[in-house]
Amino acid sequence: MSVSLAPRTHTDHARTVAEPTDALRMLVRRYAEIVDTRTFDAFDEVFTDEAELETGNGRRVGLDEIRAAMEGLHRYEATDHRVGASTFAVDGERANGTIECEAHHWSTNGSGSRTDRVMTITYHDRYEHTPAGWRLRHRRLDIHRIDEVDDDGLRTR
Repeated sequence: MSVSLAPRTHTDHARTVAEPTDALRMLVRRYAEIVDTRTFDAFDEVFTDEAELETGNGRRVGLDEIRAAMEGLHRYEATDHRVGASTFAVDGERANGTIECEAHHWSTNGSGSRTDRVMTITYHDRYEHTPAGWRLRHRRLDIHRIDEVDDDGLRTR
């Protein structure tokens, strides 16, 4: 009896369907990498030129405004955006996604005490497939919780 390990048609179809969601997951992780490394000039790798970013501090439209908004992260010594669960709905050249994230923001105050500002975030995204690949065309950031964690691991908020 011989057994073929070659993919069947339905397997090929499943692989094709999974490819956009894999690309979207990579896009979301690339966004986090750009933010954490402060390489905001690379935002054209993840956003469309006319993308919108909505936060509790307002709405930014276009790459220049988004980059300017991110400059505020320089007040922290380091950040670490830990991307968690994500769901995507792909419809042709458009997609929507919901991404969970735990974002750490480290700083040291004047007395030398280090603090980690931990934000529990949900991103609500709309994507567009462009000639350069998938890009964010709209991202809404909802912060559910903010904790300040001191050197001793105590949450102060």
